[in-house]
Amino acid sequence: MLQGLLILAALYLPGHFLAPLLSRKDDGLTELLLLRLCSSLALAAPLLTLLALAGWFTVPVIAGSLALLAAGAFLLGRGRGGTGRPTAWDFGALALVAGSFGLYGRPAEYVLNSRDPGVYFLFADKLARTGALLHRDPLVGAVASFHPFLEGRKYPGFYVYGQDLIVPQFFPGPFAFLGLGDLIGGTWGNLLVVPVMGALSVGVAYALGSELFGRWAGLLGAALLAVSYAQVWWARHPSSEVMTALLVLAGLWFATRFARGAGPLAGVFAGLLLGGVMLIRVDAFLAAAAIPLLFVFDLVTRRPARRWLYPGVPLVVFAGLTLLYLNTLGSRYLYVIYTEHGLKEALALVPYAAPFVLILACAVLYVRRRWGMEIGAYLESRGGRFAVFGAACVAVLALWAYFVLPVPWETLPDGSRDFDAYRTQILLRIVWFVTPPVAALGLAGFVLAARRLDAGRTLLFGAFLAFGSLYAVIPNVAPDLPWATRRFVPAAFPILALLAAHATAEIGAGISELLGRRAGAVVSAALAALALSWTVYTTIPILIFQELDGAVSSFDKIEKKIPAAEVVYMEMPEGFDVTASTFEYLYGRPVLPYDHNRFVREVDELQEAGLLDDAVYVTTDGGPAPLLADWDFREVAKARLDLPRLAAVEKELPTVKESLRLDYRVFRVEKER
Repeated sequence: MLQGLLILAALYLPGHFLAPLLSRKDDGLTELLLLRLCSSLALAAPLLTLLALAGWFTVPVIAGSLALLAAGAFLLGRGRGGTGRPTAWDFGALALVAGSFGLYGRPAEYVLNSRDPGVYFLFADKLARTGALLHRDPLVGAVASFHPFLEGRKYPGFYVYGQDLIVPQFFPGPFAFLGLGDLIGGTWGNLLVVPVMGALSVGVAYALGSELFGRWAGLLGAALLAVSYAQVWWARHPSSEVMTALLVLAGLWFATRFARGAGPLAGVFAGLLLGGVMLIRVDAFLAAAAIPLLFVFDLVTRRPARRWLYPGVPLVVFAGLTLLYLNTLGSRYLYVIYTEHGLKEALALVPYAAPFVLILACAVLYVRRRWGMEIGAYLESRGGRFAVFGAACVAVLALWAYFVLPVPWETLPDGSRDFDAYRTQILLRIVWFVTPPVAALGLAGFVLAARRLDAGRTLLFGAFLAFGSLYAVIPNVAPDLPWATRRFVPAAFPILALLAAHATAEIGAGISELLGRRAGAVVSAALAALALSWTVYTTIPILIFQELDGAVSSFDKIEKKIPAAEVVYMEMPEGFDVTASTFEYLYGRPVLPYDHNRFVREVDELQEAGLLDDAVYVTTDGGPAPLLADWDFREVAKARLDLPRLAAVEKELPTVKESLRLDYRVFRVEKER
């Protein structure tokens, strides 16, 4: 308990001291609290990631490093006030954050490596215990001469480098955050990191919406996000999507404040937050898509373009670190991206794009010199029309993709795992999760927001269109639901909720001008009630459902039945992981996954390596151990695993539950006499 409190205090203090430098006179209590938390988050993300990669991820080093940051922040921010003025909006926003954590605080007990959340959880748990994200596996090294692992992976997501170095598939940021939670509260601290970040993302959505569209729209947009199906689902999973959403929304909020005159430090922290996301996800650069455009716009129109260097420099630094990681420790992940996620095709365009970029740069400089002032003045007076026209074109394209593009469902395969299997239906499937009222209002809000387009709204549009357009055209994800929604969670879904709230407020304001304030308030409240009630109705099937409920206690019981041994062989098909990594990474057991037939073929090599002298063999399907002439497999225990999970579907909103069932048989391996 004391250790956890020490880490939390050290994590919070840098932001507490920096917030006065970032705050404004009109900030409320919620904004002030979020400034403190988000600025601490901006500093902690690169620090924790560095410590995890360096093998220094221990409580003394983490607390000491954060204390040094806090001391520096104190020296920078001392003598500056900033208490925040509490208002009714603040109480509503804070209540929404607390209620969101209540929704998300029953996390999926994802302690098994069936999909990406299991990789994140298990690596983070070992990181907390050992202090190092990368580690050497002596068993992998012992069998390296005769047992090459399929595709160079001990388990899915667990890459083998060289003879025995184990490196996770994904970017290191999520492991650092989850590992910090593990240091604070053990297994449940690990599992509760994303629920906490999910609740904070709701608060930041309120702050961003309030900054751009007003407090009513901010509160409604945050509420729509908080109770949405995808947000509730992913905020309960130890994965990267909601972490990314928090940093993206916070980065956009800081960037908007910077664009509206909050000062250079706000721009730097916007760059740290949007750059820090690059430590979490490979596609995170999309969140900052508008910053280069705003830089070029100010450059062409002879405005002070150098101000965008405040967020731009941290972004470039993080981009460089990302490329360095991908080309070294992340090279195997880079190959997956290259072969499976369109990077190969994108790189093929570079020879054609490079001359185009060069010509465009020359054209920009020429236009700036010749007509820069005139273009600026023209866009100042008439630019809104172009923005609305462009937004209307996007809206028409979205309507076409929803009403015209889809093909009859019966022409599509059932249960396909091809990334592009249901690409024509992408917007249909997305609207199932965001609900038709929110989708329609969001589209209207997109067009309405373009009427008064400024730098802040451009930043929002850039992230929304970059994430939304890319993954609407190229899904790049397994198509089963709700899994396929993950690409839209970091930016598209939260921003759509804010745009829907903006449309609700604007429609109410328009009705007020025509029919009076009371009529406008009634219409606005009715639209808000419709959107919220439909969203809650859609989410009801998973509100009280907990994915893999009871997994932690079940695995605790099963692990106690497995005798101590120098090697635990777990039988499973090659390339799969049927809970083997759980016993290795969560409980520290020396595990080797083995296919049944391959174990029979390699038993002599295993004996020569001394890996059968003190061994246990475990089957997970209730089947027998191998029959070998010189070896006896004596059964010592049995156990059953039965966990609830949501059944994966492709052609409807997922609501049906199923069970994950495994039957363990544990055998002591003994030499026949």
